[in-house]
Amino acid sequence: MSSLVLDDLTDNKNVVKQHSSPYVRCFWTGKMFLTNGQVADIHCTHISHDLIEVESPIGLQGSKKVKLELNAMQEGKRLLIKAICIPSADILNEHDKHYVKMSFHRISEQERTFIDKFVKAHS
Repeated sequence: MSSLVLDDLTDNKNVVKQHSSPYVRCFWTGKMFLTNGQVADIHCTHISHDLIEVESPIGLQGSKKVKLELNAMQEGKRLLIKAICIPSADILNEHDKHYVKMSFHRISEQERTFIDKFVKAHS
């Protein structure tokens, strides 16, 4: 909870509870929206209940939070996941892509359940 913004601590529905779940490979595609207005096509590399890692052609450029839109698919069902995330790492990899690790900050229960089912099926 130390990564949450202080004003969000007063509203319990926005607090992300720590959860123990496996971290699995994921190949969903989508978009990452930075606070400076830039948008990047991304793909997810790993996901869990609390964390997500994506590969992006651009880095965070100072963004403290980012919006992700992911085209998720599990067992033939599709869902556009929209989440606000807090980045914890931005590493330039050997392919000149940015590997960005983030924690989910705001995400709907429906989207979280979809992710949990995907993680369970692939762990």
